[in-house]
Amino acid sequence: MTQAMSHWEKIKAAHLKLYMTCRDEGDIASAWKAFEGTVKGAAEKPPYHLHLVMDMLDELADGKRKSKIRILDHGCGGSLTLLYLLTSGYEEIHGVDIGGYCESLNRLLNGHLGLKKKRFFVYDGRQLPFEDDSFDFIFSSQVVEHIRSNVLENYYAEEGRTLVSGGMAYHQVPHRLAPYDSHTRTWFIHYLPRNIWLSILRILGQDMTVPEQALFLRWPWVHRELAKRYLGSCEDRTMKRFIGLSDMTDYDGPTRLRRLLGQMLRIPVVRDISGLVLKNFVMLDTVSRKPLSATSGVGQAVLPK
Repeated sequence: MTQAMSHWEKIKAAHLKLYMTCRDEGDIASAWKAFEGTVKGAAEKPPYHLHLVMDMLDELADGKRKSKIRILDHGCGGSLTLLYLLTSGYEEIHGVDIGGYCESLNRLLNGHLGLKKKRFFVYDGRQLPFEDDSFDFIFSSQVVEHIRSNVLENYYAEEGRTLVSGGMAYHQVPHRLAPYDSHTRTWFIHYLPRNIWLSILRILGQDMTVPEQALFLRWPWVHRELAKRYLGSCEDRTMKRFIGLSDMTDYDGPTRLRRLLGQMLRIPVVRDISGLVLKNFVMLDTVSRKPLSATSGVGQAVLPK
């Protein structure tokens, strides 16, 4: 018997069809209608990994209309999260990546949906193509581990430059201290020096394209230090995300272990004692808020022509 698709699987399938339609210049109107309908059909049960994003956007709203909150996905890929947010009324969405079909996505937003200005940009991975104080909210989801060391610090510095005073930045970061690496689906070997780790992956017969060229797992304190240096703070919300996951339908990892740990941490005493340790050994979720200043930016983002 074929297992029914979860809400998130349906959303991803509709997004893929939309993405390919935009790329191939097909019937964008029908593809968008199908995607929007799929998202809204699952509105009562948003995907677990977006709960923190939605919570932070609610924090930022504070009487401000959704359509005026300026959002940047720093490493947007196919921009599924941004398009999901667009269906919820967040119109000021923007994305950058070092590749992809950004012009196709711009064709969707500018041509079919009538949103003004270019929103998606292919960039060099160094300098964001936006003016200072352009965004209220910047997020990256499992992107930082793919950034080479020679541009890592600049990645955070550019976020600090383009985030308004009082704005928020959210990062979800797979890191080296977590015993399970979901990219290679291996345990512990990434604790070893990089050259030894890569050698073991070759022996295991793994495809080395991503590990060699685009996977740079770091210790979690590296991320925390850079966030504090360039964004002003680094609040750990890992346990909030970890405890909040009860539906394992779309979880990509060791499901039984994850379910057991989640159940244990819902017990207050256990959470208070073991949570402080466990949060260092799972994927990191942090929120930074840029300090307020007398010249905090408001209004529309100043974007390149």
